[in-house]
Amino acid sequence: MAPDRTAAALRTADIVERFVSSASPAALGIATGETMQQPLAEIAGRCQRGALSLASTEVYLLDEYIGLQPDDPCSFANTVDRLLVGPTDLSPSAVHALNSHNPDLYAECDAYERRVRAAGIGLQLLGIGTNGHIAFNEPGSSLASSTRVVRLSEQTRSDNARSFPDGAQPPAVAITQGIGTILMARELLLVACGQQKAQSVARAVEGPVTRSVPASALQLHPNVTVVLDPPAASLLAGGASTGDFGVVPSLDCRATGDDRGSPSVCREFRRGLRGRRDDGGYQRA
Repeated sequence: MAPDRTAAALRTADIVERFVSSASPAALGIATGETMQQPLAEIAGRCQRGALSLASTEVYLLDEYIGLQPDDPCSFANTVDRLLVGPTDLSPSAVHALNSHNPDLYAECDAYERRVRAAGIGLQLLGIGTNGHIAFNEPGSSLASSTRVVRLSEQTRSDNARSFPDGAQPPAVAITQGIGTILMARELLLVACGQQKAQSVARAVEGPVTRSVPASALQLHPNVTVVLDPPAASLLAGGASTGDFGVVPSLDCRATGDDRGSPSVCREFRRGLRGRRDDGGYQRA
């Protein structure tokens, strides 16, 4: 657990910097929700100070709204352009986004799924919704889902409305990478801040693997790091006094600046992995 939201952003940027500096070219998956604004700003700041370069990085977006104008600042493609492309050496041609204006959205989904699979995402940044969604995979999504068109829940639209101008509502439909697509990344980094995320974090990290909490599917991945501020960690059974914890292939829990792990988190991740069948499918939660 990071001591505050700023420290969580710094820790996130540290992990991204490590990845980008060790992989060339680097295939980086980007989330663009409110939680990621500060980490992305920190990454851009490091580039401006000459401490980091994104010149050899390819960026892949998780999702996009359907129905926004191409120049709408609330689109995720424009968010990445504003936060990363403009202030850094990331090439505009290195940003891979879902084209929500393609008249054949199903062909777009298929093409993007193939592009992401071919890229082999090395590190995927993720946020989590208050209802446990990751990307725009709402509760009920298949844990093996691929890139597709989805209808957004009223809760997600309500939560995201604060990112839109007063009186404007987020679109009701979107395109998103699927949970199965996300799980193909070599490393996952989930970042959550704020008391409003505490319940979904606890259900995702310490609850059963279930379609009703899409983020719980992360328990099935062997290399996940979770960075939380104290409010977001407040409902974890392991308590909020340990440092930020990561789940690594050995399934040990580590605490930055504090050697105490969270046994309850370790137990739950082991349980999640045991829930996977030998044929690569999932047992019913």
